[in-house]
Amino acid sequence: MERAYIVKLENGESLGPLDEEALKRLAQEGTITENAEIRSTMLAIWEKAKNIDCLKKIYRAQMLKRAEAYANDPKAQLKARLEMRGDYDPLATALSQEGITYQNAGFLVRFLAGLLDLVILAAAALLLLFLSWSLMRGGLLSPNGALGLFCVATWSLSAVYYMVYLTWRGQTIGQRFWGLVVITPDLRNVYPIKGFLFFLLLAFFGLLSPLTWLCTGCRFTLQELVPKVMVRHITVTRKR
Repeated sequence: MERAYIVKLENGESLGPLDEEALKRLAQEGTITENAEIRSTMLAIWEKAKNIDCLKKIYRAQMLKRAEAYANDPKAQLKARLEMRGDYDPLATALSQEGITYQNAGFLVRFLAGLLDLVILAAAALLLLFLSWSLMRGGLLSPNGALGLFCVATWSLSAVYYMVYLTWRGQTIGQRFWGLVVITPDLRNVYPIKGFLFFLLLAFFGLLSPLTWLCTGCRFTLQELVPKVMVRHITVTRKR
């Protein structure tokens, strides 16, 4: 007597009894998914479809096909690169024995990271501008006072942004997105004063960065040389 099966799909629908050939056909068509439950008509023991011997090769072939499609998907490749970078935390990385690799960062990726940070700070500056304008319209500040408040607040916010992020995380938001980190030559997080110097030199001499970068053999910019820090591209290989 040929063995027959009853299938309970993930949506709760039941199929069967089905013979082995019908079972394979429905699995290949995708009707019976890996996590559907199957039992023999002779035994009231349910198993996942992926654990049924006659279906294992089918699901393995489907898995390999999905993996190949995923590997060739540009969005998946970008997501994988972002996940590999992860949060920069040298101490946690060392304790968990996760691998971290430092590489010289090209000028384009430095520029893109700086541009993203500039967009973030510009958005914050617009909010401060609206606040200053509101205080002026409300009669609480004179036009000169509102302008002064806007300038001081914007400058202070920008300095704090770089100091806090570089000290606490080793990365600004823009650097995090593009996989960059600002560290000392001995691979440690920078101190607040170094973060402030990095910001100060970037603010006043950022336009000279391409020239400085070329003069140092495409290794450093002025904002790295003075506070003695370095910008590196990192890859974090996480344990699964």
